[in-house]
Amino acid sequence: MEDVIEESDKGLDFVEALANCVHDIKNSAGVVINAADSIRQTVSDVDVAPELTALQTEARRINHDLIHLLGLYKMDHSKQGICPVIVNCEDLIEELVAYNNPLLEMRGLQFEADAHESVEGYFDREHVLGILNSVINNAQRYAHATIRVACSVDDGYTVLSVEDDGDGYPQEILTRQEIDPGSTSYSAGSTGLGLFFASRIAKLHRHRDRVGRVSLSNDGIEGGGSFKLWLP
Repeated sequence: MEDVIEESDKGLDFVEALANCVHDIKNSAGVVINAADSIRQTVSDVDVAPELTALQTEARRINHDLIHLLGLYKMDHSKQGICPVIVNCEDLIEELVAYNNPLLEMRGLQFEADAHESVEGYFDREHVLGILNSVINNAQRYAHATIRVACSVDDGYTVLSVEDDGDGYPQEILTRQEIDPGSTSYSAGSTGLGLFFASRIAKLHRHRDRVGRVSLSNDGIEGGGSFKLWLP
């Protein structure tokens, strides 16, 4: 007698296969990113710089989205939570600068960092680092001249922010109370996945009656976009 496969099992098999596929694509994207970074260090021809910069930017964006998808899958199916540790925010921002500044310089963008040595936070370092790298990579597509990353303490929260001097977030995004995938425009090249993932991770950070959150505004540099991650 042939085995009968329940519909729910079929669905689960498909989701697991999709997750494995996403993982493989993420690894391939990582190879592309590393190759592009290596080429950047050896190529001096300014004529190829715009194309190479675009390749690096889009490869990183693909990689960040795939990482977000895998993170959401693990949270929903493996009940994986977060692993908070004590983080020196100055060290975190130095790592962000080291990773992002070479590409921003090639785009002609100034990367400002504002962190205080004494500021520490208690949060999942790897998840937060991934979120901020994704936001910075997105901001460089819209910034005119400057991107600023900062860390501060506000009302008992560790606040990590990314600001730019672009045209700001569309009003449709600012007026939404919840950030969901698909809430932004596909035609504009954004699915909202990164913001949704950031919001999910933020809410997993809790301390007593405080819960982490994400806030968006157009209070950035000269009225540009401002992304803030509030962690209790």
